[in-house]
Amino acid sequence: MSGAGFFMDYTLSKSERLNKLSIIDSLFTKQCPAFLAYGFRLSYQILEMPQSALCAVLFVSSKKKLKKAVERNARKRMLRELYRLNKSGLLEFLSENQIPIALSINYVGAEPLAFQTHQAFFQKAIQKLISELKKNPKFTVHLAN
Repeated sequence: MSGAGFFMDYTLSKSERLNKLSIIDSLFTKQCPAFLAYGFRLSYQILEMPQSALCAVLFVSSKKKLKKAVERNARKRMLRELYRLNKSGLLEFLSENQIPIALSINYVGAEPLAFQTHQAFFQKAIQKLISELKKNPKFTVHLAN
């Protein structure tokens, strides 16, 4: 890690989870920037007021593609694990630039893949998110109250 004194914690605390309904609703509007990358749909919104964590994240699993709750819960568990293991680069970028964001992660791929394959694709998706934030970091701002 490049940040001096930057310690990477491989946990996913409650403060890192997105739970404000107004922000969740705004993540699924047309004005919110979103992109598909390697089977993942990431939508994000830059927040005006910082949360307790720099990145508040929401994991989504579609009922349209996965009919059984067991399958949806397994998919969300996998997304949480992927984020937990690969969030270091994103959090480092956000802390260096002081950009608090709300992030929604949805796996839209149809086929189940091995965890290692998902991890490689998820790392690429996070890198694409960082490059999107570098291009236009103040695309949209939502009041976090």
